Amino acid sequence: MSTLTLLYDPTCGLCRRVHGWLAEQPKLVELRMIPIKTDAARRRYPQLNHDLTGEDLTAISDQGAVYFGPKAWLMVLWTLSRYREWAYRLATPELLPTTRRIVSMISQHRYQISRAPGMAGMAR
Repeated sequence: MSTLTLLYDPTCGLCRRVHGWLAEQPKLVELRMIPIKTDAARRRYPQLNHDLTGEDLTAISDQGAVYFGPKAWLMVLWTLSRYREWAYRLATPELLPTTRRIVSMISQHRYQISRAPGMAGMAR
């Protein structure tokens, strides 16, 4: 894989903060970021259920593989040179259930997290 495309929610302060953080990270694989529910996202990925992309992070490889939720987050970590080892660790059978729970909890509460101190001006 040479490119991973992320569909992210630009109305979410946490998502925008992560978007900025990702842009600064050294990468082993190119990351492209497209806002969810846009014409660009629908044209590029007509096969996706674009209503579902608003519920959690969606990542699509240049080979057409689609990752949703915790698997998408693991793929994002896998693309980053400093965090690839973490992606492998968090995907192990021992840690994957906890990874899924934590990522799902953060995703479900991302708008509330966006209103936390330090995230001012980024809330929905």
